[in-house]
Amino acid sequence: MKFRLMPTNREFFDDFSAAAANLAHCVQLLQQLLADADDREARHQAVKAAERKGDAYTHTILERLDSSFVTPFDPEDIHRLAEAVDDVVDDVYHVSEMVVLMGITQVIPELGRQVDVLDRMVTVLIEIFDRLESMRGLRELVDELHRLETEGDGIYREAMVRLFAGDIDPLDVIKWKDVCESMEEALDRVEDVSDIIGSIVVKHA
Repeated sequence: MKFRLMPTNREFFDDFSAAAANLAHCVQLLQQLLADADDREARHQAVKAAERKGDAYTHTILERLDSSFVTPFDPEDIHRLAEAVDDVVDDVYHVSEMVVLMGITQVIPELGRQVDVLDRMVTVLIEIFDRLESMRGLRELVDELHRLETEGDGIYREAMVRLFAGDIDPLDVIKWKDVCESMEEALDRVEDVSDIIGSIVVKHA
């Protein structure tokens, strides 16, 4: 890592770690919502609260960015990274909202597997943010996120095969297609986060 002549505001690293932990909590809440059809509205409200908390973390990071003369890496990258993490939280909330509003009670297996992959990706993301200050071992973790996103792509394709095999009511096909596409979007957003981090690693290697 490059030697820095001036001190940097390391509170950014704490902010990103907190935002990643909140994202993990949001994903776990979605898993609970999908696992149990009872009181889904209350579970959805918990996801919504986590989404609002994610907004607050993003606001904190951007405010700190505006008031910091020296930053640990490029301000543009900090801004992009904060927004990208927030986008994942927003996507998780959107899936939760769709499940509740559409009155979905029976979850197809592929959706549960998609969420499990997202949970694993977020676990890797937490480790990445824990190592972001030292920049050690990040390339391998970024590669793991790409591998998991590819795994998620495969599950999405399996879901589409199931939905269009002709055995499911057409209205349910429309519902599940929208939900599974939204989950796929969440997985893609995590890959966007990994691409930003990969760019940061290249700049500061």
